[in-house]
Formats: sequence, structure tokens, C-alpha cells
Amino acid sequence: MVTGTLPGAVDYVNIPLATGFDYPVGKPDSKGYYKARGFWPNGHLGEDWNGRGGGNTDLGDPVSAIGDGIVVQSRDLRMGWGNVVIIRHVFKDKTNKIRMIDSLYGHLNERTVVLNQRIKKGQKIGTIGTNHGMYIAHLHFEIRKNISIGMHRSRFAKTYANYYSPSSFINSNRQCPTTEELYAVPVNTFAPYPGGNPVSKKTRIATNTIKKSIPTETLKIPIPKARTTKKPTSEKPRLLASLISPPKLSPKVNDVIREKKNPPSVISSSLDRPEPKKRIGLLSRLRSRFSKESKPRSNRSPRGLFPRRR
Repeated sequence: MVTGTLPGAVDYVNIPLATGFDYPVGKPDSKGYYKARGFWPNGHLGEDWNGRGGGNTDLGDPVSAIGDGIVVQSRDLRMGWGNVVIIRHVFKDKTNKIRMIDSLYGHLNERTVVLNQRIKKGQKIGTIGTNHGMYIAHLHFEIRKNISIGMHRSRFAKTYANYYSPSSFINSNRQCPTTEELYAVPVNTFAPYPGGNPVSKKTRIATNTIKKSIPTETLKIPIPKARTTKKPTSEKPRLLASLISPPKLSPKVNDVIREKKNPPSVISSSLDRPEPKKRIGLLSRLRSRFSKESKPRSNRSPRGLFPRRR
């Protein structure tokens, strides 16, 4: 009995039935680990397992397969998942009906199994990780009834119709009826998932064209043309050029600026200056004033105690 709707093209692989199931950490009875977060429908669809040391003390601890099966997913999905391994198991329930489940192991630090690899119960499939440092080290563990879910949980009802409570399932199926017959298990049942490492945007298309070799004599190397400045066709470039270029000044203003930039030499300035007037002493002035040759300024008698005789 296969639960869920399978895509059109499905491959089948013959594997033996699982003899029973065990916890993915601290085998056989999760010794040294505890369930930090449980399962509930429409919420957390798995269980988070941590080491009792707390923090990242369990980083790198081994993670084991809960039962015999085949790897149907082994990929680094990045985003909120990190390294993920999904194993498909086929078993007989207590009523001897054939059942299939998928066990998911998320946030792994490393994966030690590859796609389509047959797995034994208790075999190491990876180690506990942090999803590239996003979380504190722990194992996210799920068990699905619907083998078409894959990584598309949003497309399916988050109820017991598609999921098992992991601990309840393991405790109810520690031992399963066995047989030596092989059973055909469907693989490639997941829809494509876009997560994972980024893919190059450049696509390479295969063509049947043949590259012909060209002789060197016929090769022509193009010579770049000299750049020519185009005259502005609109008024805006002219206005911009007028604002950037220096303003045109009158000849008089240019002469003043030129004189300031080039001041006259000391020799030329001394020649152009008028000679300073010689200073006459007090005695010489008195002599020139009261001498016979000098004429009186007026007919009035001179001032003083001793007027001059005529």
C-alpha cells in the first residue's frame, strides 16, 4: 500500500523489508539525548533532538538511520533546511499490511550517504549540525506517511493524514514482521525543489555547428576611428558651455588685471617720480625775510619790540 499521489514517471527499486525501527541518535534508546521540541499537527511537524550537554556540545555527533531502506534525498538545500537526508522504508505493520514511510534528517553538519544508496538500520548517515550556523546544533527529525511530500510541505495537509509522531511511531514498531522477499519501492516521487546551492544563470546549449579554422592571412583587425567632437544641436549645450567657460572682459579691465599681475619694476618707478622739495632751515628763511633785497609784504610797520628803521 503506497500512500500519496505519485508523479507519472516513477522508478522502482527492490529492497528488503525493515526489521524494526530505532531512534536516530544515542542508539539504541536515545541515550545521552533528549527531545527538546515535540511534534504537533499544523505546527512543528517533527522532533528536535539535542545532546544533554546543551549548546553546541552535540555538534558533529553521529546520526543513524532508524531502519533499513534506500536514500531518496541527499542534498544541501540551504535556506531553513541545510543538509537533508531522506530515507524510504518499507515494512509490515502489526496487521501484516505493507506500509511505506519516509524518515527525514535535517540541519546536518555533513552527509555520509548518497542518492539511491541502500541503508541498514543503525548505519551512520551524517552528523548533527547547525544549518550553516543558523541554529544551535540539533537534529530535526520527521516521519512521513505520504512519500510524495519531499521538501514541499506547504502543498500537503499538516495533519496525521500525512505525518506520524516520530517517537510514537518508533515505540510502536520496534520490531516488525520479516520476510526474505524483496519489495519494489518507488523512487523519484518528489516534485522538483528549487532550493539548494545557486545555479549559474548562464545556460549552455549544445549545437551541431562546427567551428571552422580561418587562415591568419584573411584576418582583418579593425582600427578604431578617431573621436570627433560634435557641435551642439540644441541651445542647452550652448548654455552649459557658456556657464562653464570663463566670461569675456573689456580691454580696460584686462589691462588692470595685467598690471596687477605684472607690477612695474623698482627702477622705472623711481625715474617716473617727481623730485622731492628741499627743506629750508629756519635761519635761512629769516635771512631771506629780513634782507634788503626782500620787499616788505605791506606798508604796515613790522611787528615786534624793535621796529626796523627806515
